Amino acid sequence: MIKYSIVIPTLNEKENILLLIDRIEKCGLSNYEIIVADENSPDGTAEAVNAYAAAGHDYVRAVLNDGIPGLSPSIVKGFKAAQGEFLCCMDGDLQHDTADLIGLLNELESCDFAIGSRYVQGGGFREKWNPFRVLISRSAAAMAHLVLGIKVKDPMSGFFALRREAFERISPRLSPKGFKIMLELLYLLSTDGKPCRVVEHGITFGRREHGKSKLSAKVMLDYLRMLFALRFSKHA
Repeated sequence: MIKYSIVIPTLNEKENILLLIDRIEKCGLSNYEIIVADENSPDGTAEAVNAYAAAGHDYVRAVLNDGIPGLSPSIVKGFKAAQGEFLCCMDGDLQHDTADLIGLLNELESCDFAIGSRYVQGGGFREKWNPFRVLISRSAAAMAHLVLGIKVKDPMSGFFALRREAFERISPRLSPKGFKIMLELLYLLSTDGKPCRVVEHGITFGRREHGKSKLSAKVMLDYLRMLFALRFSKHA
């Protein structure tokens, strides 16, 4: 059985995705697969991944999110297509450092859910963020705590891993929208009546090397809507 499934959600990341795959291949991880969950990118992201896979890299594949559009539905589709014992999600824009990947995954030997966090020991930023972005990130953590009771320092992290058993346990209750599936997973696991051991593992957050950030006022509004929708969901 495959031990690790690395799921990378993408939208127009053709310039970045093969660089990221190369870095994963060189980080020292073994017994893994890479699944690129692409949101039908018009720039040819999925085609580039499929061409790479066809050139003798059968542990790499692309799956298309042809259902509900959005980052979270793409990640869920990737997780459902995965075969690994441990499921990991990381962004396709090269801001998540593959040097942190093995450490994050190793946490799952003694926990159920591991979060790559910029705000715990060992975490940080490769370059200084402007005060506005820091405020957004800190406010997101405060709102997650206030609305959902989730006490994690970095709920905006898109770099996380969990055991397949934990994902499958709550996947029927998922109704992913927006871009923060990690919070929905955490919340559902915290309310299903079974213990869920959560660890935050320090990561270094880099800068986007190509393309444009997808963070916007609409994204933040969707985040707030998601928090309250989760809190008052009949599945909570």
